[in-house]
Amino acid sequence: MNKKLFGFICLIICAMTIQAQDISLNDIIEKKYAAKSVAVSNMMKDGSSYVAISEDGLSLLRYELKSGQLLDTIVNVEKTREHQMKHIEGFCFNEQENQILLWNNAKPVYRRSFYADYYVYNRRHNILEPLSENGAQRDVCFSPDGRMVAFARDNNLFIKKLDFKTEVAVTKDGAINQIINGTSDWLYEEEFSTTRMYEWTADSKYLIYVRFNESHVKEYALTEYYCSMPEKADYQYYPGEYRFKYPRAGQDNSRVSLHAYQVQYRQNTQLTLPLDKEDYIPYLKATKQANQMAIMTLNRNQNEFKLFYINPKSNINKLVLSESNEAYIDPTYLPEIEFTSKDFTYISEKDGYRHLYLYKTNGMLIKQITSGSNELLRYYGRDTLNNLFYYQAVDELPYHRAVFVSDAKGKQTRLSDKEKGVYSARFNPGMKVFIENYSSATQANRQSLKQAKGKTIRVMEDNAELQAKLTSMKLPQKEFFECQAADGQKLYGWMLRPQDFDQNKTYPLVMLQYSGPNSQEVLDEYSFDWEYFLSRQGYVVVAVDGRGTGSRGEAFRKQTYMKLGEMESADQAAVARQLGALPYIDENRMAIWGWSFGGYISLISLMQDEAVFKAAISIAPVCDWRYYNTAYTERFMRRPQENPDGYDAFSAFSRIDKFSGNLLLIHGLSDDNVHPNQSMEIIDALVRQGIQFDMQLYPNRNHSILGTIYREHLYRKCFEFLENKLR
Repeated sequence: MNKKLFGFICLIICAMTIQAQDISLNDIIEKKYAAKSVAVSNMMKDGSSYVAISEDGLSLLRYELKSGQLLDTIVNVEKTREHQMKHIEGFCFNEQENQILLWNNAKPVYRRSFYADYYVYNRRHNILEPLSENGAQRDVCFSPDGRMVAFARDNNLFIKKLDFKTEVAVTKDGAINQIINGTSDWLYEEEFSTTRMYEWTADSKYLIYVRFNESHVKEYALTEYYCSMPEKADYQYYPGEYRFKYPRAGQDNSRVSLHAYQVQYRQNTQLTLPLDKEDYIPYLKATKQANQMAIMTLNRNQNEFKLFYINPKSNINKLVLSESNEAYIDPTYLPEIEFTSKDFTYISEKDGYRHLYLYKTNGMLIKQITSGSNELLRYYGRDTLNNLFYYQAVDELPYHRAVFVSDAKGKQTRLSDKEKGVYSARFNPGMKVFIENYSSATQANRQSLKQAKGKTIRVMEDNAELQAKLTSMKLPQKEFFECQAADGQKLYGWMLRPQDFDQNKTYPLVMLQYSGPNSQEVLDEYSFDWEYFLSRQGYVVVAVDGRGTGSRGEAFRKQTYMKLGEMESADQAAVARQLGALPYIDENRMAIWGWSFGGYISLISLMQDEAVFKAAISIAPVCDWRYYNTAYTERFMRRPQENPDGYDAFSAFSRIDKFSGNLLLIHGLSDDNVHPNQSMEIIDALVRQGIQFDMQLYPNRNHSILGTIYREHLYRKCFEFLENKLR
């Protein structure tokens, strides 16, 4: 047992003498203890106001930032000319702020994409018109001059010319599961977090887009059932299916190509880039130059990044920046490249930590802007007049964050208040003020308007009512501690004890984790999830971020490269042993649970050389990385053809002979991400080994198993399993 851990935990034990208010699973699922915030959907270019949707969904209302007072109604859809909408679900201004895209009836496609009914609102004339009469649209975007709108439908791109009210087809060869123009395939949406794969040039003369040929990518079929889709009557006796293209590790991806559409002459041209057929084009970004687009590419192993400029008129490309890495380049931060007329910013971890760099437009390095072990986590933008760069970074410990500013000389200043916790920011277009959100494990979200130098203008929401309720409940607090990984490296975690904790008694332990690359479960921020329900029921609940997780630099993050599962599962077991040595934790009643990557770690935690956990809850688990998608898996493991031993070592199938303990396996049968056949395969393997286990399947539910009744059922099942196995 780590003496430092034991001593620290003993010091923070406190007796609770007041009985806690009961916390039900419905309270958790229905977000009874969720923090409120002021909805600021859009901050205006005037720098002093913002726009939000009214509570009844019928209007866009403009408020003054400094006072929060209502200034005026931008649009009321019951009073518009020509057409009306029943309600507003979302909106977007053009650059000139004289026209607005409004939409409703949004229907999801995958995790981020959706189709909706879009309308264009002319502020000057109070006219509302449908964007198109030919079906719902997706990935809609104004041109920079505000005179056109591009959108996608049925795998093709279109342009609506607002001056003439004409709709023009940019492409015509789009076909389901074959050709996609201007929107992402499933893989790009999931792993590069992008759905719109087109951009306007700064002069609005060209639309640059990516074309996906996925005709040779293998399909996966999800079964659809009548039970929760009664609108599909044909499914009642014969279930239907949904088929889509999903490239698994080592298999074929979509072939991508770059194209330019010249608006005036309605001409399409394929643009030339020095790419391998396996390369990715994850992001496009307009520069400040007319006839110039920035194109970002990654090789298939994602350890070589290249930034090109391309001129759609001449079809000439220029390599501006390239970077390689022994492991991989994290694509998450590539979209945060920001161009001015003279330079651009770029985020890299080439000094061992993720930091901001400034380059001339020709790709010559000017300066490293941020530095140190407190790595940058999010770049907010730049005040170009004063040459100041705003960002969020680690604040001393990896589970704390703060908002910072750096000048062009690299001098970094912390803008957040003295209280420790997690701070984030959202700046107005001129970078003169920002809305800061702060919370900690003991403080519900506080939303404040601040000057760019950090001075508070006003508190917009302090959640005082919720804070008073939480205080009156006398809940146990999350206690942050340090422990050791399997190899002795320092790890961080939090512990939540039962309400009426007695150090002379012993308690069952439940460990919550995700464990995936660059993830973090241990954050000093407000969150009220089912760990509070479990602690109320007499469980000690712990979360620890093992090796490979985020905010601790490149070396810590990438040590799991080529061997996913090995260190992550070893660390959870090592911490469980340390906790099991505490006098108030019963080492014979310890469980682990997780979802997705966390479900994978939970599953293989029952397949260790030495049994540690009595029970595991595994939700939507990856069982073997060969079953998962190319972009994610190969980023961390390379292709199975290159790394067969890494794939085999911690596959659940190769370790099933080590299985020991009690398993609850849960999966949604419409999971387009971690496919349900992964669970079906492990079920068959368990049966062949004569291993008994518990399971729960949810028809027509995706990876998140959403829906109040489904979530309540899921958590109830998990709780009953823990009660049966650990009591």
